[in-house]
Amino acid sequence: MKAYQTNEIKNIAILGGAKSGKTTLVESMLFEGGLIKRRGSVDDKNTASDYRDIELERQNSIFSTVLYTLYQNTKINIIDTPGFDDFVGEVVSTLKVVDTAVVVVNAQNGVEVGTEITWRHANKNNTPVIFAINHLEHENSNFDETIAQMKSSFGGGITVVQYPVNAGLDFNSFIDLIKMKMYKYADDGGKAEILDIPEDEKANAEEMQAAMIEDLAASDEALMEIFFE
Repeated sequence: MKAYQTNEIKNIAILGGAKSGKTTLVESMLFEGGLIKRRGSVDDKNTASDYRDIELERQNSIFSTVLYTLYQNTKINIIDTPGFDDFVGEVVSTLKVVDTAVVVVNAQNGVEVGTEITWRHANKNNTPVIFAINHLEHENSNFDETIAQMKSSFGGGITVVQYPVNAGLDFNSFIDLIKMKMYKYADDGGKAEILDIPEDEKANAEEMQAAMIEDLAASDEALMEIFFE
């Protein structure tokens, strides 16, 4: 393996309530980085994170697991943490050694107790947080309501940078408000096809991008400068 310099290494924690999809997200990160040839499944008991006998039996994480992936010449060390409140000590210790926390939120349930607990500990440690809204492929998922709950619970500084085009049973596309492109996946998964934003979605995307820029300007001038570069 290549020897990475300090500035080429990022350490992130994957946090969130139980059954929010943390381990499945990690599988996708490893797959995208080329570390695994196929994504494992919690139900199939073949994920990289949950490999201990007790985790396979219960089909949920009990201990934190350290993994890594690669992205744009950067090594990203990943710590996948358990979601049940009983194991919150794993979250607390993990937050002491990471640069950023990714809090996974279930779009079917919105902000849950586990979401609030992980946010509170990340905030206490002054750890920057990225929210990843998951389970958008389900019939009762609600992206807009989930965002509204998050802003109510965690403050209006939350900024949307990607949003789903068709959340629900037919979900396969999202729009990136930084690149202003649509990412569309085939029914069998794989790599996303990068497309221009459809005409009937452009007005909404431009409105949401303007809101994102306004949020960035209000919260961090340095981020604004990076965006416009």
